[in-house]
Amino acid sequence: MEYTNNYIPGTSYLVDYAIEHFGAEVIGVEKLPEVRPPFPCLTGLSNTSCEANIQEKCTYKILAVGDDTIELNYGISDYHVVGEFSMLDAVKQEIQMGGYKLRYGKEVEWCGEKFYLLGRGSTGGYEYLLKNGDIELQIMPDARGGKPSPELRVVFRSEFLWREGEVNAYNKVIDYVNQWADIEYCQSSRVDPCVDLAMSYPDIDVKNQVVSRIRKKGQYRGGEFFNTMNNEGNTFGRKGMYHIRLYDKLRQIREKHLSHMIPVWQAHGWDGKSPVTRLEGELRRDGGLTLFDKEMTFETYLKLRADIWHRMTHDYLRIIQVGSATRRENCKTIDWWQDFQSCSGLFGERLGVLPYKQLSREWQPLVPQAIGCMASAWARLAVDVGDVNATIILEKEWGQRIPAEVIEAGLLQKARFTHMS
Repeated sequence: MEYTNNYIPGTSYLVDYAIEHFGAEVIGVEKLPEVRPPFPCLTGLSNTSCEANIQEKCTYKILAVGDDTIELNYGISDYHVVGEFSMLDAVKQEIQMGGYKLRYGKEVEWCGEKFYLLGRGSTGGYEYLLKNGDIELQIMPDARGGKPSPELRVVFRSEFLWREGEVNAYNKVIDYVNQWADIEYCQSSRVDPCVDLAMSYPDIDVKNQVVSRIRKKGQYRGGEFFNTMNNEGNTFGRKGMYHIRLYDKLRQIREKHLSHMIPVWQAHGWDGKSPVTRLEGELRRDGGLTLFDKEMTFETYLKLRADIWHRMTHDYLRIIQVGSATRRENCKTIDWWQDFQSCSGLFGERLGVLPYKQLSREWQPLVPQAIGCMASAWARLAVDVGDVNATIILEKEWGQRIPAEVIEAGLLQKARFTHMS
């Protein structure tokens, strides 16, 4: 597969390793290793000096910084392979009739790449679910320009992202999708930024050491805020909003036989035996991403993820030194959590963007509030200058006639103000 040079600005991030894993089908031809900066570099310049400065301030060695999972939504205006959907329907029917033997799907070729087609669809109305070792495609066959929902969702797997880097992976998928569909827009649906440190998994007193804005008052263990991860670590927050995981990554790799992170760690000085702890966030579109940007395209996410990581480790979750201040909110942050906080500079340049609360789009609830405010202003002025003069003054000030319902509400409030005086 040939790729164009019409890419978004940026560079590849980590050393390019061709990592073999069972069932993997790489999109495109693996290139020879090339010189790359050791951590994400969004400006197109090597940030080796930035990494060195941050590492000097950290107690523990930084082994990896990047995104472990990315999901992108694509609005499709037209498909170039409408006739191929009948082939997928026939294979799906064959899989469903095959029962348990075909529970993992059947291999198909979709637009020049090999996938496993599953006999079911995906949540959200996606009829076709195709997977390989690098990406997952969730497809709606009816193209309507992404309205009311995107017709294509692409899940970038961890192996693909760490091998190629986020920008190269994005560009390869864009080139591939453009061969068989017309893309109307692309928006981020889910991102999992993470940092790996060479340290043992810490012992946390959840009740006393955890300061968080993502839990309900008085909620420490159980429920939706705090849970364990099969003895690997802990999760904080609720899925769909800010969901943060802190866990023993090396133990997970050994138990689940995941090897793609080993070369990445070794490239950054891992000795092959030291424990590794990962802090990972999971942000979904409606749960946190759109608080930073309403559209949140992939390019926008790359620009803002330093701010997202800073907000996640400074405001939404923090591990403190108990007793360093009288109030828990003012306590100092524990040393190893400060190392995670410092890594925001390795995600890129912070722009100072803050999340905002989305306001309701309904205008009806605001009408009574507007009438109440106008009536209070009229009543307060009428007490001093009389009804007629108050009406004349405010109509001149507002540049319009005062509605009758405002005068009626104002008369009631005027009586109350008169009684109070």
